[in-house]
Amino acid sequence: MNSTNNQFAANTTTNLVLAGTTCVLSMLGTIFIIVTYAKWVTIQTASRKILLYISVSDFFLALGNFVGIFVKCEIICLVQSIVVTFSSLSSFFWTVFMAVYLYYGCSRRKVITRETLFCIFYIIGWGVPFLITAIAAWTAKLGYDADIVTSGWCWVSVELSWNEMIIWMLITGKFWEILAYFIITVMYILIKKAVRRQFREQGLLDDKEEKAKRIAEMKLIVVPLVFITLHIWGTVRFFIFEKTGPAVELPNTSWLLYLQGIGDNGQGFANFLIFCFCTEKTQEFLKSCCRKCLCRRHRKRGHKNVPKQQVITPSSSRVTIEPKVKYDPTDYDYADLG
Repeated sequence: MNSTNNQFAANTTTNLVLAGTTCVLSMLGTIFIIVTYAKWVTIQTASRKILLYISVSDFFLALGNFVGIFVKCEIICLVQSIVVTFSSLSSFFWTVFMAVYLYYGCSRRKVITRETLFCIFYIIGWGVPFLITAIAAWTAKLGYDADIVTSGWCWVSVELSWNEMIIWMLITGKFWEILAYFIITVMYILIKKAVRRQFREQGLLDDKEEKAKRIAEMKLIVVPLVFITLHIWGTVRFFIFEKTGPAVELPNTSWLLYLQGIGDNGQGFANFLIFCFCTEKTQEFLKSCCRKCLCRRHRKRGHKNVPKQQVITPSSSRVTIEPKVKYDPTDYDYADLG
């Protein structure tokens, strides 16, 4: 099995720049999601909590891949492959859970309570990835993979036989990734139908409700489409590897490798664009933060220019009193913006 073409493409400046930049953008995007969730009380909903868990997973996935791309060391390679395996699996699970929970919210009959549903999510979303990663690491299945189906980072060890590599690639990622394609697509189709039914039952909609409907329907199309578009390149490379066989030189698919380097690391940044940057609530939050900074600067400047007042107390002693600053509600009430 010869993977010289892939190793060469993975270490080119093109791949290092594309994959590295995407990793950084995803880390910044996930940090924004995490910080806004922690600071902004009104968005601490159940669906945003799931997005928070996805973002945590995507952050460590992008961080692990970034380290794997630029740091070539046996110990680092092993640790990075463990982090990436756990993070990618948990990201797949929690992304599926987002679709499941949204459908649960749209459904009329609640078979189980939300608390029970989240207990199941926690057990599967964190427990299954941990179990798979622990077994793979304990049995020495992870390590340097010669960039066979990655874009410069470590994953399933190349020291395994061809059959073992296929099996463990499926167990530690590809099976769950492909399963996520189908579940997410089906769930979002069902959610879209449920949303349309709810809007139809409401009758005539005003302009605001009509706009909300269009945005909701657009996101229900964009979310699964973006997820599949980002991850499909690594899936295609896996099937090429599986079909090529162990004794044949792998074909030169450097363009797929470059796209995988962007796609596998881009989910965190994509979630930032879809669920934060392109939502009115987050836009209002950012505008309010800007107003907050400007108002504070304005008050500080005005505070310096206003002379101090002197008041004579009954005891004839002079006391210096700072002038009161008028309270601006836009400074502090940004959490209540819809």
